[in-house]
Amino acid sequence: HFDGFMQGLEIFVQNLIKRAVVKRKEIDEERAREEGVDLDDIPTEERLGPGGLDPVEVFDTLPASMQDAFESRNTDLLKKALMEMAPEEAELHLKRCVDSGLWNEG
Repeated sequence: HFDGFMQGLEIFVQNLIKRAVVKRKEIDEERAREEGVDLDDIPTEERLGPGGLDPVEVFDTLPASMQDAFESRNTDLLKKALMEMAPEEAELHLKRCVDSGLWNEG
């Protein structure tokens, strides 16, 4: 019984390794497709957010700390960056992010 178990285990491990290789390839292909879009190739009119602002232009004018937070998709970093600003400045940047579609309220 033990030999049969070990043989089954070895087959399972080999199948797991094969699937991991295939899955890694699928993930890499998906990432390549997602990264393949260059926002500069999209006409400005099509990029405009719900408030009529261009997200590329808004992003470029954000403080570096907010840009880093958006790029890393880290909301804690974004909160920290906003808390370090004067309330009026934080409100202005956040409103521009919402109007450009970089940030969704709610």
